Order: sequence, then structure tokens, then C-alpha cells
Amino acid sequence: MKNKLQKKTVKVLAAASKKMAEVNANSACIYWMHQPKMPESVKKLRKF
Repeated sequence: MKNKLQKKTVKVLAAASKKMAEVNANSACIYWMHQPKMPESVKKLRKF
């Protein structure tokens, strides 16, 4: 039971992390502050 819960939790976290990377890849910093460089793997997720 505990092992199933851990696997499910890891899958959910991985999916959420990927979705957040996609959102960040398609957005820019709206402030005048520094926006850090994106890794190449995240740049591949861009939609434009």
C-alpha cells in the first residue's frame, strides 16, 4: 500500500513539474528584474 502511494505521488509530482516547466517556457518576466536562463531541455517545450 505504501509503495503504491509513493509511486502515485512521484507520478503526480513529475506531471506537475513538467506542466510548470511548459508554462515557464512560454512566459517572460513582467518586471524589470532578472529572468534566469532556461536550460535547453525546457526551451524545447516552447510552443512558439
